[in-house]
Amino acid sequence: MQAKPQFALAILFAATAFCQTPATQTTGQVFHFTYAQEPVSLQEVTNAIRSAGEITQAFLDTDAKTLTVNGTPAQLAMASWIFTTMDQPAPANQATQEYRPAGSVNDVVRTLYLSHPGTRTTFQEIINAVRTIPEITKVFPYVAQNAIVMRGTDSRIAMAEWLFHQLDLPAGIQPVQDPAAHRYVLSRADLPVHDNQNVMQVFFLAHPWTFESMQQIVNTVRTIPELTKVFPCAATGAVAVRAPAATLALAAWLFNQLDQAPRISILSPQEFRMSGGADDVTQVFYLAPATTTEGLQSIVTAVRTTVSRAMPEATLKALTIRGTAAQIAAADLLIKQMDKP
Repeated sequence: MQAKPQFALAILFAATAFCQTPATQTTGQVFHFTYAQEPVSLQEVTNAIRSAGEITQAFLDTDAKTLTVNGTPAQLAMASWIFTTMDQPAPANQATQEYRPAGSVNDVVRTLYLSHPGTRTTFQEIINAVRTIPEITKVFPYVAQNAIVMRGTDSRIAMAEWLFHQLDLPAGIQPVQDPAAHRYVLSRADLPVHDNQNVMQVFFLAHPWTFESMQQIVNTVRTIPELTKVFPCAATGAVAVRAPAATLALAAWLFNQLDQAPRISILSPQEFRMSGGADDVTQVFYLAPATTTEGLQSIVTAVRTTVSRAMPEATLKALTIRGTAAQIAAADLLIKQMDKP
């Protein structure tokens, strides 16, 4: 006798359920907060579990101080690790914590702790740099412990951890070190096919700065070499940059030219030529010490009629220009006509 369609459909569903592997079945688990009590801390733990653990069903009850998570056994195992790592008394264990999902080959979750906690703004600057320069989308702060939780490939996490420790410094001017100690070179295997941004570098201001003067230097270092990954940490005078090696050389030169103490005389223009013989010149012009902010801006406006990339630095009374040799010569003539000691 031929089976009725409804009966055959029921058999199909039963067979599908029977063949489903336990790893894909979802279950629930309730986590009870012990140490994290403030609403912002509860939310930060929840955000890390949802995103780093790739769990969509995570429900926070701030009144009951509980977090209910539904997921696969693998997801619950990761959620449990993240929760246990974050819900700790202060001060937390400062050692780096790491979790590798079962069966993964190139996937790691890591928790890092600041050794020199500063302001919330400083913490956010470090997070922005660690998230953007190595290109890691899953980076989550836990302010109560001055910690971050991040997930990515081995190479991306290694980049992020190196940068984190470079920026985790006490406030103030940092001791001058060999630039090589603050440089991270990526192998070709660590980069996508069309990505040539193979060097990370952290520069440190050697002279006293204000927020405004530092921001002007950062704007120049970002704009003149046309960089997208430039992030400052104002409390320590650090500027993190990622770029191709040749472009980074220009950024380093610019940083050193603009990180100067105020002076009482006019310095000679300084020049940088891009490698490869291209007609691509960058010059830094140091204007008369008496030049006013309004006078500097008038010169910038005039120079930009001959070349588009012209960036002022008011504290140092400097003007950085990039263009062809002919454009630089025309700009030089304008500056001499307008900026008379």
